Amino acid sequence: MEKEVLPQKIKFNLNTDFLKLIAAVTMFIDHIGAVLFPDILMFRIIGRISFPLFAYCLVVGFLYTSNIKKYALRLLIFGIISQPIYVFTFDVSWAQLNILPTLLMGLILLYCLREKKWFIFILLIVSVFFINFNYGIEGILLIILFYVFRNHTFAALISTSLLLIKPLFYGHIQGFAVFCIPFIFFHTNVKVKLNKYFYYLFYPLHLLLLLILKMILAV
Repeated sequence: MEKEVLPQKIKFNLNTDFLKLIAAVTMFIDHIGAVLFPDILMFRIIGRISFPLFAYCLVVGFLYTSNIKKYALRLLIFGIISQPIYVFTFDVSWAQLNILPTLLMGLILLYCLREKKWFIFILLIVSVFFINFNYGIEGILLIILFYVFRNHTFAALISTSLLLIKPLFYGHIQGFAVFCIPFIFFHTNVKVKLNKYFYYLFYPLHLLLLLILKMILAV
């Protein structure tokens, strides 16, 4: 029996296991720089491509998941687990949320778009301006753009590139996130297969490792 081929729901790179691995590695490099080597800017520049890759993979996951409630629940649980570790690792306020709540909010907004729940969608968008989400409204907008233009390559390429590169005009390194574009819009076929829980576990565990190293170096 031939293997069933899933219908294409997005025109861009579906090699998401590979993209998630790149995102995880570059995020780790970014956080090593932020926690252990804050004077070495290159660590942070490399890390700029991680969030857009995670954001894109979230959209792909939303399009292909068989159970969006379980998807959202995983993000919620690991977001809660990660928050205290995130706060102590980066010495930030408890009001500053880690990356997983941003992805969760993005997932909920995509659901509202698909189901045409416009009132809830608008309320949630407004709430983003009052809650300290990691990457803020720009991060949420990036997720929405990947979804809205999922079948329009040129529009997606232009809109996401402009959004990502904009910070460079203000002298902010976040603009280097634009270098994620080739990974997303060019198809790859790198054979990588990791359990889906690897990435959920990797996030709090790599932060915990950095926290331990920071405490050791501070002694």
